[in-house]
Amino acid sequence: MLGVQVPPGLPIRYRVTVLEKIKKYMKETAAELRKMTWPTKDELIGSTVVTVVVSVIVAIFIGIVDRILLLIIHQIFGTGAGG
Repeated sequence: MLGVQVPPGLPIRYRVTVLEKIKKYMKETAAELRKMTWPTKDELIGSTVVTVVVSVIVAIFIGIVDRILLLIIHQIFGTGAGG
């Protein structure tokens, strides 16, 4: 095979190193999750309300801009463009 030989122990050591790195990552991730503080019910409800309200405002803004741009396109190209 192309004249290149892989030392017999290399793949096993590589696999062990990868498994050790995965184990270390999982332990560190679990430790960080234990340190994390979760929001209270009131904070969660407040954040959800803000998210929904902002989403509705942005949707309305995008709809208005879309309608204005559609009217401009109709003025420029006639009523056949856009729908």
